[in-house]
Formats: sequence, structure tokens, C-alpha cells
Amino acid sequence: MFADIAVPLPLFQTFRYAVSPSIGRVVPGSRVLVPFGARHLIGVAVRMRRKPRTGRIRAVERLLEKEPILSPQLLQLGLWVASYYLAPPGETLRIMLPPGLLTRKVSLDEGKVVGRFWPVKRQLAIVEVESDGERLTAKQSHVLEHVSKRTLPLLVQHLLKEIGSSRSVIQSLASKGAIRLESVEIYRSPWALSEIVGNPDKHQLTSEQMGIYKKIRTLLAQSGFRRMLIHGVTGSGKTEIYLNAIEYALSLGKSALVLVPEIGLTPQMSGHFRAWFGERVAILHSGLSEGERFDQWRRIREGKAPVVVGTRSAIFAPLFDLGLIIVDEEHDSSYKQEDLPRYHARDVALKRGQIEDLLVILGSATPQLETYHHSFEKGKLQYEVLRSRILDRPLPTIHVVDMSHEFQKRGKASTISEVLEVGMRKRLKRQEQTLILLNRRGFASALLCRSCGHTERCQNCSVSLTYHQKKNRLMCHYCGYVSTVPLRCSACDKEYIYFLGEGTEKLQGILRQMFPEAVIDRLDRDSVRTKGSLQKILGDLSSGRTEILIGTQMIAKGHDFPQVTLVGVLNAEQDLRLADFRAAERTFQLLTQVAGRAGRGEKPGEVIIQTYYPNHYSLRFACGQDYRGFYEDEIRFRRNFLYPPYTALASLLHHGPDRDKVWQLAEETGRLLIHRREELSSDRRMRILGPAPAAIEKLKGAHRVQFLIKTTSRKELHAVLEAILNDLRERNVDLTQVSVDIDPVSLL
Repeated sequence: MFADIAVPLPLFQTFRYAVSPSIGRVVPGSRVLVPFGARHLIGVAVRMRRKPRTGRIRAVERLLEKEPILSPQLLQLGLWVASYYLAPPGETLRIMLPPGLLTRKVSLDEGKVVGRFWPVKRQLAIVEVESDGERLTAKQSHVLEHVSKRTLPLLVQHLLKEIGSSRSVIQSLASKGAIRLESVEIYRSPWALSEIVGNPDKHQLTSEQMGIYKKIRTLLAQSGFRRMLIHGVTGSGKTEIYLNAIEYALSLGKSALVLVPEIGLTPQMSGHFRAWFGERVAILHSGLSEGERFDQWRRIREGKAPVVVGTRSAIFAPLFDLGLIIVDEEHDSSYKQEDLPRYHARDVALKRGQIEDLLVILGSATPQLETYHHSFEKGKLQYEVLRSRILDRPLPTIHVVDMSHEFQKRGKASTISEVLEVGMRKRLKRQEQTLILLNRRGFASALLCRSCGHTERCQNCSVSLTYHQKKNRLMCHYCGYVSTVPLRCSACDKEYIYFLGEGTEKLQGILRQMFPEAVIDRLDRDSVRTKGSLQKILGDLSSGRTEILIGTQMIAKGHDFPQVTLVGVLNAEQDLRLADFRAAERTFQLLTQVAGRAGRGEKPGEVIIQTYYPNHYSLRFACGQDYRGFYEDEIRFRRNFLYPPYTALASLLHHGPDRDKVWQLAEETGRLLIHRREELSSDRRMRILGPAPAAIEKLKGAHRVQFLIKTTSRKELHAVLEAILNDLRERNVDLTQVSVDIDPVSLL
């Protein structure tokens, strides 16, 4: 027999190896050790063959597990992801597994496979109690009495913390035969990292919730692939429906998977689920250590955790008898992977649902425009709507402040409008909480010379450097480049340096001056770099300690804090300045979502939006919480300019350190695209835009030239792009400097 092996390298092919019966039964999904050039790699068998390929055939050296590491369904899903998103199969399968299981760095040492693996963790535990041992001291008797009341095995480390005893007492008990000690396997638990929030009480569902829940029960009892969109206003109780649906799925012997868009949602969301389902819940997200992630994956694979809550990559969780996938906040761009493979977790969830014949529920207050179109207009998903908040709580009152009028009134630019300041003072007096959204971190967005107009820019990217006051450094948020703050302009050598614009760090200082007695905290990428910091920030807000929380878009996503009655939004039009067809949609979604954080408790909420574009339709419809109105305006724009959902879209990007060579290759690719379009696309329905400089022309030291390809035929789109990649490969082009993004979320 022969096996096609996918290896964890950026190569768009598999490699055929001979399989000797002596190494064991290799099947698709098996993890194997193979020679590759002068080194060894761990790969996955994807297909078994009876014939070799032409040329030299090397042999699989070792089968690493008796059972395949990937189930047939997950292997099929992984190969679909690689094919659909035009990604290397080995790299795709690698990201489906915990770090280290498919590795490029492996060697043989005295016949043992040596690599970056995460071994099972073991600790000393009391596994048996024998009270018929030798005579015990009073201290030993006290410890033994405590142990006899506990469930075994009992970790010695935990016991010593509980009773304040010493390890020598435990060793003495063991030597006298009163207890038996063994090294037992343990799981590295992520739950100890954070305060677990959540309410195990089951609430009476509203009539709207109950109607949808009954339909979900009916769908869960059926067979085949089923899809549903729950379009519910913020605070309408979608999570309560999810919890009940999962409980019913478990009663049917099925497992369930819940995706959330960002790690920021995971502590609170997983807390709710753990309160309901206890140790049957596993979590998967990038905030876990690699050992914790491995143990969570192992618990899932062993059937000990039939409920999984996680971010994007959790879609590949090795659940058995999967019956339900829920994608919460399905519109969120965080579900899109920006590196290879550039998959979208929502779309992969739908594909997994199709492969495994199960129910997929998408939920959002602001569905992605394509999702809503396919559901409400085309009927491809069962459409359900929640129009009211739970307990009939009103949606927040929304006010728009035109900052140009504010400037005229005050005679100077101000960060906080008078209306917002008054609103914040009221909340502090009433011991209520305020959220302030400013979707820009750092202190100042640019360092400007007021003499010559020069701005300090990143050496690697075509963007301005952001000033961070705490570190007193200029930083690039794209590549991480750091520079000292100059005292004089690097262009004209004059001293007229000016910090332009405001970020969350500067805003925190401004608000501390305005409200010196208030407890003010900040939630952005800079403030959550250390482990446990995210949980602490959210915990302080949940407990009421934090009175004002400033944050980037991280604060807008799904959080539920009943004491937040005021939300302020600064620079609401920020995304509208970007050259991206989704800019208006992102603005509408962000404003609607962050507005939904206000008034989720018994007290009504208020939202104050500061902007220089008060008449833009995305702001107008967000103020009215009018999704349908926004959809009708936006879908007209998409139809007129041939953007999704009316076309399939792909981005092809050339990037490299030599600008001239990148452009030369892009011009050649342009000619190839025209040729392949004439050959593979009928009726000239494919439009090719480019080559043109990318919106960020230089990124991480690489110059970037972009093509945008639109067509009404997804089949033709893939055919042309596959042909182009083959053409470039035949010309010995380094494909690591070519990026293809199918269904791009951002065009920057």
C-alpha cells in the first residue's frame, strides 16, 4: 500500500510514501513520521493508494498512534478548507490540532521521536486509604480522617493547601501503609485562571424565545443538514435559547459546539455554560497555554467534554456525535483567519454541518449582509427573529452629537462633548457604570511636525507610528516596530513636534483629569497582554468596582453588564474613511452592538455618539436600531457595484521586499489572469481589477500589489485562481509571496 501524506509545510501538494504492514495499520487521518529531504517530519495520511507515483518512493517510518488523530469527518473538513481557500493541505491540518502534534521540528534520538510535544501531566495523588496500618500520631490521624472523607484519587498538592500540613506527614502515612500514593494523570485546567461567572438558574423563556426553542427541538430531532439564523436585538436573550438547545441536544446523546468571536467573550460566555453543564464543558481559545490547550483538546477527544465553547479554531474540536453548532455574533470579522489557511469559521461551521448532518444556528443582532440576504431573501437558512429584549426592557435612547457644531460652540476641538460629560457625571452620582468606545489604542495616532508637515512613519509599513505614553515609544500596530520619540523633526530638524489624534491611553488620562474620584479602567490589546488581565478587567466591571471602562471594539461584543446605563462612542465615523466596501456595514454593526451594552439591567440605557458625519446612513440606521433600513440602502450599493452577495470575491496579493520585482511579477500575473479568464470564464462575467497598490502599500517590510477578482460563478473563480497558482508555480515563483484570499472580509 501507499499513502498520500500531507506535511506541515507551505506546499500545495501531498507526497506519496510506501507503507509497510510491519509498522501497523495506516488509514486516512493517521499521524505518521516520514523522511523529507534530509530531515524528518510528522504528517497526516490523507488517502491510501495501491499504486506508487513515478520516481523515487520513500517509506513511512513510523505510525505514531493506533487510532487516527483525525476522524474521517474532520479529515474531510480539513481537506475541503484547503481546497476551498486554496491553502496548503499540511498547513491546514496542522492548525486543526494542538501545537506540536504536527511539527516541522522533529528528530530521532535512540529510536525515539523527539519534537515539540505536550506530554500528559502527572502529579502525586492518594489513590487508596488503608486504616489498618501502624499506630499513627495525632497529626497523621487528623490528615487521614480528612482524606477518608474525600473522593479519591486526591492530589497531594491540593490536600496540603487545604489542611496546611507538610509533605512529610503524607510520606509517613504512606510508609506506614495507611495510604497508597501513585502518580496520576491530571488535566491542566484553564478554569483556575479566572473567576467563573454565570447563573445556573433556568429562567422562564419568553413567548418569542419559547417559539424559537420549540423549532430548534424539532430540527434537532430530525436528520440531515439544517440551518437557522436567529436575528435578535441586543439583550433579547439569545444565550438563554442556546443553553436550552444544548441541554436538549445532550439529552439526545449529542454533543454541541459554541463559537464566539473573540477571547474577550470567552470568560463570561464559558462561565454561563459551565454554570449549566459543569465539567462537561471545555474551552478552546488563544489565551490558553499550549499545555492547557492540549489537555482541553484531549478531554474533548476522549468524550469527557461534550460541550465546547471557543473562538475561531474551536470549529475543528474533535467532538463525537456532534449534533449542534452555534455561531454567536456570526457577523464578526474575528471569525476570519488572516493567515494561511484564510478560512472563515462561520462558513466552515456550515460545511461541517453539511458533512456531519447536523443543525447549525447562526445568531446576531446585526447579521452579516450576505447571511441575512441568503436567509431572509433567499430562504437558504430558516429565519427566526427576536424583536424584543427580555422582560420587555426598552432599547437604549440614542443621541448623535455633531462634533463640528461642538467645535463652533467651544471654539476648539474637544475630545468629550458637553452632552457626554454631563451624562457621565449623572452616572457617577447614581453609582451606575459607563462604557466609552474609542476604536484606536495608544496615546496619539501620529507624531506630526507643525513646521513641515512630516509624520513619523514605520520603517517596515506605510503607516504612521502610534505614540504610547506609558512606554514613551512610537509603535507600529501592524509589525511591532518600536522607535524612540524624537525631540526634533527627522525631516526639517525643527522642534515643532505635535501629538496628533487620540487613542484609548490618552483618553484614559483625559477622563482621569475630568473625574479624579472615579475608578477608570481600559480594555484594549495593550492592557490585556499579561495572562489573567482580561478576566480581571471584566471582573472589576462586573463587580461594580470599575465605574468607567474605556475600550476598543473589544467592549462592544456580547458582554452583559446590568449596571452599564451609558455608552459613549468617540470618532464613530472612523471606519468610513477606509477604502473598503464593507466600511459602512462594519460601522453600523459596531455602533449597534456597542449601543446594545447599555440598559441591559432594570435601569434604562442611553447612548451618545460623537461624529463629524452625522448624516451618513450607517449612523442614521444604527441610531434607530433599524437593521432592515440599513440593509435596503446597503444592498442597493452592493448590487450597483457588483459586490457580495451578488458576486463571489477574491483578493490576490503579491508581496516582497523588492518593489520593482513585485510590480514586475504583478504585471505578468495580470496578463496570465486575462488569458485564464478568456479560457475558463464564459460570457465575460469575471471582472479583474488591478494590479494596484494595496491600501497599505507596504506591510512588515513587504511591498504589496493587489488584484480584486469578481464573478457571478464561484466555480469559475476557483478554476481561474487554481490555474494562476499552477502557472506561477511552473515559472518557479515563490508562492509564499503570493496571497489568495477567498471571500475576503477586509480589503486593506
